[in-house]
Amino acid sequence: MRAPAAHLSPASSAVPSRNHGLLLHLRFLLSSSVSHLSARENSNPPSGCWFSCQKQAILPVPVSSRLPPPPSCYYSVLLEEHWSPRLPQSPLTTPGASYKNRHAKNLQNHTETSDLRGFPSESTKMPVMAPTASLLLSPRPLPASRRVPSFPALSASGRLRLRRARADTRLRVAAPPSVPGEADQAPGETEPSTSSADEKFVWRDHWYPVSLVEDLDPSVPTPFQLLNRDLVIWKDPKSGEWVALDDRCPHRLAPLSEGRIDETGCLQCSYHGWSFDGSGACTRIPQAAPEGPEAKAVRSPKACAIKFPTLVSQGLLFVWPDENGWEKATATKPPMLPKEFEDPAFSTVTIQRDLYYGYDTLMENVSDPSHIEFAHHKVTGRRDRARPLPFKMESSGAWGYSGSNSGNPRISATFVAPCYALNKIEIDTKLPIFGDQKWVIWICSFNIPMAPGKTRSIVCSARNFFQFSMPGKAWWQLVPRWYEHWTSNLVYDGDMIVLQGQEKIFLSASKESSADINQQYTKITFTPTQADRFVLAFRAWLRKFGNSQPDWFGNPSQEVLPSTVLSKREMLDRYEQHTLKCSSCKGAYNAFQTLQKVFMGATVAFCATAGIPADVQFRLLLAAAALVSAAVAYAFYTLQKNFVFVDYVHAEID
Repeated sequence: MRAPAAHLSPASSAVPSRNHGLLLHLRFLLSSSVSHLSARENSNPPSGCWFSCQKQAILPVPVSSRLPPPPSCYYSVLLEEHWSPRLPQSPLTTPGASYKNRHAKNLQNHTETSDLRGFPSESTKMPVMAPTASLLLSPRPLPASRRVPSFPALSASGRLRLRRARADTRLRVAAPPSVPGEADQAPGETEPSTSSADEKFVWRDHWYPVSLVEDLDPSVPTPFQLLNRDLVIWKDPKSGEWVALDDRCPHRLAPLSEGRIDETGCLQCSYHGWSFDGSGACTRIPQAAPEGPEAKAVRSPKACAIKFPTLVSQGLLFVWPDENGWEKATATKPPMLPKEFEDPAFSTVTIQRDLYYGYDTLMENVSDPSHIEFAHHKVTGRRDRARPLPFKMESSGAWGYSGSNSGNPRISATFVAPCYALNKIEIDTKLPIFGDQKWVIWICSFNIPMAPGKTRSIVCSARNFFQFSMPGKAWWQLVPRWYEHWTSNLVYDGDMIVLQGQEKIFLSASKESSADINQQYTKITFTPTQADRFVLAFRAWLRKFGNSQPDWFGNPSQEVLPSTVLSKREMLDRYEQHTLKCSSCKGAYNAFQTLQKVFMGATVAFCATAGIPADVQFRLLLAAAALVSAAVAYAFYTLQKNFVFVDYVHAEID
């Protein structure tokens, strides 16, 4: 692009170029902004100024090398964010595509030298947002009287305002980043709470586990909802990393989760064949001409799919739901399982299931140990073992809460916002042969808000007794994973219909009073015992810090919640909620179906040949074989119900 000559002026006979007009307009904006800042030194800077401290503040943020680099169109997105909203959108001031592409390249060079893309080490310090001054450089310097003063030139009061503005940025994390094992404590576990009601929780500034890695199929894209936003999860064969993209093709908004991994290792949309690599950049548009303007469309930022930060930790895939939060995600650790999960003395079981009731309903349920003896009678509890549970709160705040009791069993509970609940159960017992024993059980549940009325439960449990695991492959285990899931699904089923009915009543009560259910919770319920301490603590956290519900994307207020319309058969549907999403149960279900067909075929063959031999004993042998194979086929048919649907009636369990 040709720079305007220095001698051109509005009175010149030559027609001023578009760039010259742009520069004149920019100088007018800058001079007006400086005058405004000088006139109101004791007030906050106007939010519309291009030098707003929220965008120019350079804060030291530790950087990790665990995250992949941002998508290739990241710099163009930065340019759009720091250019377009700051200038009036008129033909004079709207930069052309070629102009923006050139400065996007300058921004890329600048940020690469600032280690924005590489995330090279833990100790690297970097700016929160790339400085945009280079985007506004003119072909000739501004006069000294028209220049914008640098931040060090501000007065003491101006610098104080900047420090306050930096403190108000969204880099603050309200919850502890992790809850380690017993030796380490999360912030606030032993100190009194210092949080105030004004400290709001930012739902989109946290890592959310979306799936157990062992249950993801790397050969196909997987759809997922997080905070009411549709995502597609797939594994990039080139980098070996799991990728999370917005589940819509930028072409015509078709779901990318209905696509496939093509021959080049890219995610291909099934509607028109557009392909995207692991960075979200478009790699192929089949309908574009090989030459001309259409050939350049594949490199346009508008052709990029939106990418979200991801990482894998302790067998869990985590997603950061803010596509603009790469720096903050890099500096934040995901929640961690206790150290006992890596101890060979503990046997572990993991399971995930999608549940059709709300995030708050599920979190209330996992915060309530007292329901186990009744809701899960003869599964994990016994009705005759119910006793008082005098829980005491130890700490609470915007990060969550913690508490415990002092009896036997001793139960310690910790909630780490937004979705992590840890329960440690310690039981002192004595066995005839082994003597005194201390049994320890960890039940760590992640309760991920997928959408209003829909939550994914990921449970990781560990115990140091009754261990049936053996070193080696999954098929070598005495108790296979899918069999453990049968018991776990009984636990889910025991809660399902009870929680569905509870949620219906809560929803009807909130509609009648048009008030927040969390504000009225203690009025519409009766919780006189200390056993409900953790339930009340969660409801108080949700009301005080969480705005009473997750920060959903879109406008879901008019949507019908599943628990109000689904039947009991649909609520207890294990196949859709779990089997299809579990590699172990899906494999076992397919194997059982195959074995059923094999033995049914054998039954037909034995029956068909039973009358052929002349020897009576041989005929009886074939008839007996037909009966045995039919019985085995029926047994496999019956076992398949554990993967599909099992009715649960509490009154029928003595």
